[in-house]
Amino acid sequence: MSGSASNLLQLWYIPSTKLFIRTSMLPKTKGLFPEARKQVNAPSMFFCRNLQTTTYEVVKGSYVPVTQTKSETANEEKTPRKLESVGAFQRLPMVKPSVDILYSALRQAKKISPTKGIVNIAKRERNRGARQLDALTKELGIPLREYLENFPNKKYLHHYERSLIELTLGDGKYEEVLGRVNALKKKVVSVGKEHASLCAKSTTKREAEERLSEGMKKLEAIFKLEAKAVDDLLNIAKVCNYPFTTRGILMGHITVNYQRFQVTDTPGLLRRCDDDRNNLEKLTLAVLSHLPTAVLYVHDLTGECGTSPSNQYIIYKEVRERFSNHLWVDVVSKCDLLQKSPVDNITEDGDEDSLEMARYRKAGPEGAILVSVKTETGLDELKSRVHDMLISQLDKLKSESASPES
Repeated sequence: MSGSASNLLQLWYIPSTKLFIRTSMLPKTKGLFPEARKQVNAPSMFFCRNLQTTTYEVVKGSYVPVTQTKSETANEEKTPRKLESVGAFQRLPMVKPSVDILYSALRQAKKISPTKGIVNIAKRERNRGARQLDALTKELGIPLREYLENFPNKKYLHHYERSLIELTLGDGKYEEVLGRVNALKKKVVSVGKEHASLCAKSTTKREAEERLSEGMKKLEAIFKLEAKAVDDLLNIAKVCNYPFTTRGILMGHITVNYQRFQVTDTPGLLRRCDDDRNNLEKLTLAVLSHLPTAVLYVHDLTGECGTSPSNQYIIYKEVRERFSNHLWVDVVSKCDLLQKSPVDNITEDGDEDSLEMARYRKAGPEGAILVSVKTETGLDELKSRVHDMLISQLDKLKSESASPES
């Protein structure tokens, strides 16, 4: 790739039998207000706060409280939740722009008519006003609630996806935006309930109309004021849906022996310490560190990629040693442009590192496949080696999952 020393092609297995299904034991109900819910014959789950209790013992005919230690109450804490598997951000809900949510909600609310059969004009108008304000509150609140329920909690994310959002968004940005969306939802519900209640208590037709208008304007103003939280969440959804928007990392899928593998074409690494790396380089290292990858490492020794073969050699040795536990295939690209001349000024009596460097500059690491898209040299061998590597990777993952320690 232009401007990069080398390219890392990461491949990892995605079990085709895993389904990500959200289930609930609660009956499905529409709306935000408990008084509007209907009873449904469905399993129920009940929640209660921990009761504050005190243990007593009898001392000389009197009840004396016994202090409970922290160790005794530790068992009452919930079992820690397990980390999610990779793919949490591929199951995000579709986030609408704030302006679409607002104007769709206003249109739907204004369609609401009063309950049939109310003869009194004042009662009919206050009924219509309360119903429209209730509808507007729901139309604004329900999308926000769905976003909050379906965006994953950062602390339970897979390590790779946690690194992804920290590097692309900045540390703390994800939680901050979700917090603002939650605050907006609470405010919409609170104000909507308040104005719907006021409208329902109107004594005249005119008063009901005025309170309806006031409530509509208030809800619209509140939503517009905090609408950026929704638009920021929309941007996060685009960024975190990483197969399309990680700004330089390309991803796709291939199938081998009816098994699906994800392929990630990551940017090359430059010769510098980790603290000085840019976010794309850090994402490359995050893939290697946190995902069960097999590596196809591409070397460009033509001198046209922006990094010298000598620097590429140093980078390669560091990465290869650092991630030695990964299955690995080395590829030298554009081999039709490499010179066929022997290595100059190096003899077998030379320094071992110098000899290895010279061999690398000529044909890459030992065992590397030399390929050329232009002449189609080495392409069939590359396909065969990748196929074998993926089968080995699959066997490795199955073995690891079957071991008691995994």
